[in-house]
Amino acid sequence: MARSILLVEDDPNVAALISDMLEGADYVVDGPYATLSDGMEALARSMPAAAVLDIRLRCGDIDLLADDLDLYDIPYLFCSGAFDHPAVRRHPNALLVPKPALGRSLISTLQSMLH
Repeated sequence: MARSILLVEDDPNVAALISDMLEGADYVVDGPYATLSDGMEALARSMPAAAVLDIRLRCGDIDLLADDLDLYDIPYLFCSGAFDHPAVRRHPNALLVPKPALGRSLISTLQSMLH
């Protein structure tokens, strides 16, 4: 059975790229969601196996959703170019995949989190 991955990314091009990569690795993509509130609603509807989160969304940062994922013990990674963002410091256990390294790192990092 394919595992569901919550995807919260507000850039449509990056979201499409990540979705394609996840689906190509046999994950079911829940999303992409472009806002914090949409991501929070998706989490409330169904518990994913993991999440891929953009740190900076146009409508705010991802901190509240990361807090909820921590609460439910759902692994997640940040996919961002913002290495020195406060969310990275507040969630030190979250892995960070730089957007320029998506093709090389996303799936292997996600798989290592889930196994």
